[in-house]
Amino acid sequence: MLETDLPEESLMFFSPSRHGKFTWAIRILVFFVLTSAFGIALSIAQPQATESPVQSIPILVTDFELFSVPAAATPPATPIATPPAAPIAPPSATPPVTSPAIPAAAPSKQKPPLPLVNGDTDLPSIQARRLTDFFATTLLQILRNKGYNATRASGQNPSNGAVIRGVFAEPDAKNRIRRSLFGGTSANSRFFLYVGIFNLARPDQPLYQLASEQPVNAQYGPVIMLNNYIPLAKYELDKNPSEEDVRKICAQIAASLTSLLAANPSAFSQ
Repeated sequence: MLETDLPEESLMFFSPSRHGKFTWAIRILVFFVLTSAFGIALSIAQPQATESPVQSIPILVTDFELFSVPAAATPPATPIATPPAAPIAPPSATPPVTSPAIPAAAPSKQKPPLPLVNGDTDLPSIQARRLTDFFATTLLQILRNKGYNATRASGQNPSNGAVIRGVFAEPDAKNRIRRSLFGGTSANSRFFLYVGIFNLARPDQPLYQLASEQPVNAQYGPVIMLNNYIPLAKYELDKNPSEEDVRKICAQIAASLTSLLAANPSAFSQ
């Protein structure tokens, strides 16, 4: 019978009872490792949702309110007095002297199209319409690029979703908020644009109301009182903004909408 030089403690460790316990511990450890790895693989392989519930909410974009000064009345045309006709000279034997032919004037070049946002030669009403239309078009483009189901507001609105409304305003000499009159004589060089996000489930909420007292001032529109019970943001922009200015504000409006819907997804989907 062979003798071993191993100490007694080592012999006890490699005894059959301890060897069995060690084997079961290894098996349990391997089981948990394989289970964890299998779970991770399933989570990676699981397909992600292509559309989030927030992005499926209908979004309506309205034309922001921008009023303009009325067009000036066209004065009546003044009749032009024609001088009396000169007497016709009697015919003579001398042939008439003919003047050299004058070459026809070259046709004038066509003027380039006016910018999308503003045009100095247009009426204030046309300029105001161009600005509001460009805002709506740009905001729709940004929202759709973010995956939103955004459309321009019309007479037929869905029963759920969100609608974006806005109004151009400016302060008067007493710091009262008044609707802007595009093309007016106001000394302000910038607009205040107030934009609110409304729940279509409660469509009767106004963006603002007219103040009870209306001081007469042709430089501005009426004094307004904004609705502070709705998500409302104020933006400032030049009265002759660039396209980049409009895009920046529309991007901020889209970011505000994303934050609001993420915080209240069920409120706008019911």
